[in-house]
Amino acid sequence: MYFNATPTNMTELLVVCLAVVAVIMLLRKRYDSNIPLLFYALAVMFTNGADRPIHPAILYGGLAFCLLLRFEFMGTGFSKFVAFLANAGLVLMIWVMMSDVLA
Repeated sequence: MYFNATPTNMTELLVVCLAVVAVIMLLRKRYDSNIPLLFYALAVMFTNGADRPIHPAILYGGLAFCLLLRFEFMGTGFSKFVAFLANAGLVLMIWVMMSDVLA
């Protein structure tokens, strides 16, 4: 693994840091937090602005689960399942973005 400190890599690291904060918020069961949605907005802008494509199923699937988590009418078990899928999407985004930075 090699790290090259280019402006694109540093910007991607900042977006990854926001994803880590979003994972922490979801692990603390703060489902009404806007930080995961802010991360996905920045991730979409970053992937469109830079030449760092992320598979659309990963990007928009995770966004869909974070948006679905905002609904308050879900039961406890179903909301935990959706929160798990939202966390899995965020962790997968972190993995893909870090593999781009360290490649």
